[in-house]
Amino acid sequence: MRIHDRVVVFISAILLLAVGMIFVVMAFGPNPTSFFAHVFLTRQYGGLRPAVIVISIICVAAGAYLMWLAFRSRGRRKTIVRATGLGEVRISSLAIETLIKRGAREVPGIQDVDTVVDVSGEDIEVYVSVVVSPDVSIPGVAEQIQAKLGRYISDTIGVDVSRVTVHVRNVGHEQRPQRVI
Repeated sequence: MRIHDRVVVFISAILLLAVGMIFVVMAFGPNPTSFFAHVFLTRQYGGLRPAVIVISIICVAAGAYLMWLAFRSRGRRKTIVRATGLGEVRISSLAIETLIKRGAREVPGIQDVDTVVDVSGEDIEVYVSVVVSPDVSIPGVAEQIQAKLGRYISDTIGVDVSRVTVHVRNVGHEQRPQRVI
C-alpha cells in the first residue's frame, strides 16, 4: 500500500472511530441532551437505541480495522539464502525485484516495468507488469521478457526462476526523437 493510500485509510479510520464514539456516547451517555439524541433515542421514532448501538459497533469495528490496515507492515521480506565456503549470502526479494526491473528494461519496446517477486524456499516466481511501445508485437515482447529474466536471474543470483508471468498493463505512447535546438 502506498503512502497516500495509507493516509486516506488513516483519515477514514479516524472519522469512523469518531462517529462510532459519538454514537456510543449517544446510546450510553448518562444524559443525552443534544436534540439529535433526544429525538432518536426517546421520542417519536420509538427509541432507536438498539439501532444506534449496532451502528456504533459497526463504526468502531470498521475504524479499528482501517487503523490496523494503515499501520500494518508488509512483514519481513523473504530472502534467498545461499551457503558459500565463508558463510551465508542473503539476497532479499527487493534486490531481486531491482534486478528484474533492470533486466526487463533491456528488452526492446519496454517503456515501464513493475515487479513482484514471490520467494518460497528456493523457488522464485516473478510477476512483471509492463507498458510496451505501440510498435512491438506484444506476444513476442512477453516471450522475450520471460526468456531474458529467466536467464538473467539465473546468471546473476544463481537460482532458477520457476515461473515468469507477464502482464501487459498498457500500450505507451510513441517515442518521438527530441529536437535539438
